[in-house]
Amino acid sequence: MVAIDVAADPSRARSYLTAVAVLRVVLVSMAGLALWVSSQVLLGDPFARGVTLVLGASALIQTYSGTFLAFFRAFERLEYTALIVLVERGLTIGVSFVLLFGGLGLLPIAATFLGGGGLSLVIAMAVLRRKFTWFAPSLDRRVAAGIVRKAVPFALGAVISTIMLSTGPVLLAILRSPSDTGLFNAGLTLVLIALSILTLCHVVLLPTMARIRATSPERLASILTHTQRFFFAVGLPVSLGAALYSNDILRLLFGPAFLGAGDSLRVLVGAIAVTSACIGNGAVLGVVGRQKENLLVGCAGAVTLLVLSVAFIPGLGPLGAATGFLVGTAVTGALGTIVTRRYAVRVDLKKVLSRPLLAGGVMVMVPLTLHLPVAIGAPVAILLYLATLLAVGGIRKGDWGMIQDAIRGALGRPG
Repeated sequence: MVAIDVAADPSRARSYLTAVAVLRVVLVSMAGLALWVSSQVLLGDPFARGVTLVLGASALIQTYSGTFLAFFRAFERLEYTALIVLVERGLTIGVSFVLLFGGLGLLPIAATFLGGGGLSLVIAMAVLRRKFTWFAPSLDRRVAAGIVRKAVPFALGAVISTIMLSTGPVLLAILRSPSDTGLFNAGLTLVLIALSILTLCHVVLLPTMARIRATSPERLASILTHTQRFFFAVGLPVSLGAALYSNDILRLLFGPAFLGAGDSLRVLVGAIAVTSACIGNGAVLGVVGRQKENLLVGCAGAVTLLVLSVAFIPGLGPLGAATGFLVGTAVTGALGTIVTRRYAVRVDLKKVLSRPLLAGGVMVMVPLTLHLPVAIGAPVAILLYLATLLAVGGIRKGDWGMIQDAIRGALGRPG
């Protein structure tokens, strides 16, 4: 929410920083009190209580430092976020290893993470004050009230995302067995690696789209078209290739004991294609003030996932959980596209989907027909896909140029 409003109008930065910092102080204080009370009630061992409190305090400080990191995103200068995170994690992990090999216990190591959180907060505040903005002289209550009102749908959206990711493993553990949970998590982990890249792209695109809407709203449709066409052209072959050689991938990364996850992985990877085709919908709905509708879309996807998981997991196990995840993701993507077309911009889906789908069909045809092993089939499939995609104009110069401009903008480089 900060990334949207401040990117669109940088003059809001001081008042927003003050309001968000004050609101988060209140929330972090409440969370800290809840942590202390729960640790006193639930943990009888003083040592375990101390470690929990130290690690909990570290997490709360890290959360509060996110207040300042969000403004780097709003100013489209993510290189500062990356630098601070790398410095903090590098020092924290390095010191932790020294303490571990020095024979020190868990509490000093936990204190290292607490110190790392404090270091991240201090550096973020110092860089923000020196390079960008600082607190306003007083709190604007109207601004604070507006931030709370806008932030609620974003916060609930984060809850929905957590439900989408955790429903399968939790229900498998309850309704089936730990082994089925492990098999499903093996495939889900691989899918989440790909989805995390798409999430990073969303982080970059959100402030860019907010700025573009504020300065040149007529460009929003073309930006979204370029984004979806590029990422679908990249995400589709990843999805198809992983489905085609799922057993080989599992054997290579997890060993033969996880080959039972092959069927569920073949279904799960469909979420990569769906998400890449719909990337940017949430960002556009956010910048046009339709986050409530975006939240409802997420709720529909989460309910679909939950219902199908409860129905299919008892009989199908990991395959049932994978089916619920894919269908829930597809419902979210389809409804998100419908809502985006209604309230924001109308993207020509034929331009986005048709050519990559044609190239994808050619990509899998030869390896499937000739039953090629992965060492030969994977390179052949990639070459066929790229050749077909280039031949039919599946990715155009504007698609790649738009991505380069967004990345340069996020890193503070002139486009």
